[in-house]
This record gives sequence, structure tokens and C-alpha cells, in this order.
Amino acid sequence: MQGIEPKLHTSLMGRMECFRVLLQEAMDDVESQSSDIWTQISELNELYEDYLLNKKNLENSIKNYRDYHNNLRRKLTVKLREARKKAREKS
Repeated sequence: MQGIEPKLHTSLMGRMECFRVLLQEAMDDVESQSSDIWTQISELNELYEDYLLNKKNLENSIKNYRDYHNNLRRKLTVKLREARKKAREKS
């Protein structure tokens, strides 16, 4: 699970850096249209919001998996203790 977030983060950061460079170039270009700049800014904002949503969903998935795994381990531990106890009683 740990490999997913860094890949997503790297991909997203690469796209955000591309947008940042485009925005910087647009700010340096006096003839650029302000509507294009605002469009790029809103796209960058949407991209960041998607990243936050994906990160939150990933964190929730990891938490749910951890809880599920811990519950299974507890159940298995109880059954293992019972099996050992029965094995000792038979001996």
C-alpha cells in the first residue's frame, strides 16, 4: 500500500509543476489573456483538490485494511490458543 501514495504524489506534483511553469510564463507574457490565466489557476486548484481527496480516500482505505487485519489476527489468536489447549489436554 505504501507504493501507491508516492506514485500518485509524484505524478500529481509533476503535473502541478508543469502548471506552475505555464502560469509563470503566462505572468511573464504581457500579451497573455487574463481568462487563460484564471482557467489555468482553476485547473491547478481542481488538481490539488483531487489530490487531497485521493489522499484522504487512500488513508481511509489503509485504516480500514489495518482494522480488518487486526480483527482477523485477534480471532486467529483466540482459535490458536484453543487449539493448543485442546492439544495439551489430549496429551
